[in-house]
Amino acid sequence: MMTEPLSSTGLTSRTAAALAYGGWWVTGCIIWYLEREDRFARFHAAQAVVTFGAIALLVGFFGFIAAASLSFFPAAFGLLLGTAVVLWLVGMALWAVSLWKAASRVEWRIPFAADLAERLSGV
Repeated sequence: MMTEPLSSTGLTSRTAAALAYGGWWVTGCIIWYLEREDRFARFHAAQAVVTFGAIALLVGFFGFIAAASLSFFPAAFGLLLGTAVVLWLVGMALWAVSLWKAASRVEWRIPFAADLAERLSGV
């Protein structure tokens, strides 16, 4: 049985890539910063930062706007909060698929985020 080579973090490539998705953009930042050589792990770490960072910002933005709308336009509260919840649910589904694909060592490219992640990964 062939063993998978270790990345510069001391983890296997697919373990480092899966861990990059583990805590959304936070663990993506950690793996992206620590990993210097493994292209697969760096790409998935950068993709986690781009994708889940954007989703977290959007969820936070819509949640904040929903709370602020209570003072100015209460009728919009349900729609804005619903948008935040839907974005979070989509993010959770995308997170599960991304984690599974990285752990399976599948080259998983998330539309829109993959090109920027490729530039960020720099390997």
